[in-house]
Amino acid sequence: MDFNVDPALVSFRTTVQDFLRNELPRDLANLPRSISSERSETADWQRLLTAHGWGAPYWPVNRGGTGWSVEQQIIFDEECAAAGTPTLDNFAHKLLGPVLNHFATDDQRAEHVGPTLAGERFWCQGFSEPGSGSDLASLRTRAQRDGDFYVVNGQKIWTSYAHRADWIFLLVRTSQSEKKQLGISFLLADMKTPGITVRPIMSIDGRHHLNEVFFDNVRVPAANLIGREGEGWSITKYLLNNEHASTAELPMLQVFLRRMQNLAVEIQLDGKALVEHPEFALRLSRFETEMKAVSMMVQRTAALHGQESPIAHAMGSMLKLRGTDLQQRMSAFIVEMLGDYGAVFYPCPHEGPATSLPLQELAAGAASEMFLRRASTIYGGTNEVQRGIIAKALYGF
Repeated sequence: MDFNVDPALVSFRTTVQDFLRNELPRDLANLPRSISSERSETADWQRLLTAHGWGAPYWPVNRGGTGWSVEQQIIFDEECAAAGTPTLDNFAHKLLGPVLNHFATDDQRAEHVGPTLAGERFWCQGFSEPGSGSDLASLRTRAQRDGDFYVVNGQKIWTSYAHRADWIFLLVRTSQSEKKQLGISFLLADMKTPGITVRPIMSIDGRHHLNEVFFDNVRVPAANLIGREGEGWSITKYLLNNEHASTAELPMLQVFLRRMQNLAVEIQLDGKALVEHPEFALRLSRFETEMKAVSMMVQRTAALHGQESPIAHAMGSMLKLRGTDLQQRMSAFIVEMLGDYGAVFYPCPHEGPATSLPLQELAAGAASEMFLRRASTIYGGTNEVQRGIIAKALYGF
């Protein structure tokens, strides 16, 4: 693969930078980056992008998107992270969006695309269940056909942002097929439907973004079935291929590296900046090198986009392994850099009252981010499962 810089991509990066410099309001810039921004911030950012014609940066032109190449999408994500923009609703854009574009009917797209790109409809993903996380095919939530409706009963867990979502896309069992994958279907449901109950799960970082979702005789219109009955497993494989390639979160790794570099010159040890200590400088340089390696893997994965070869199938999982391992080690190293202050749980600016704790400006959110990243090797398919996917794709095991 040729890793030389394409002049057209350099020009595109300049275009994105100019847009962010000239159009991004101050109240939507330099925000703390995590998995998801506040809903109001994301909605405002979505509306701004839509007004500029960039409301669907990951979708093809014939589906209302920008038609950007994968390389251009990566540049867009990188520059948005560098500018501290709000995150988009990635459940809608990177997971459900490709499914709607590929499998949904015109009526289904007409129902959901407009409100989503207007920042009015937010989504959550209902896949994992108690006892059916990495073994997704063993899910037990049932959907029984009753005239023009499906009656849904069951439970989902670890459902990120279900408490603020308007709709959920979920997997349900519509038949007891001998092969469990063949009895799964893909449904969309309005979260305001009677019988849906959301209960919070507080995570180790002290935040609420995870939930349990219970379905008690929930009547979902049959028109909300994506594809055909029993096609849910094939649709899910299509969706997860998109998810695995993005879980390395290269823009977040770049944010971590910039934070390390800032701390390296701001924090003093024995009268010298951290970066002046050889042992620290060596560790920092290793992280820089590893991040560049992940960046090259992202480019290689982008170059393989759309191919059906075993290496193309395995690359998303390989990238997930390397990227999430690096997320954990980089976030832990930031806490280590802060010394004793790394043990302090500083609230992010929007999460608590103003205080004047030592090093708060430098350390805010560091411990919380480290705790959050403990889960990065689990969500999106555990790293153990990813190794199995790689072995099967490349070696037939």
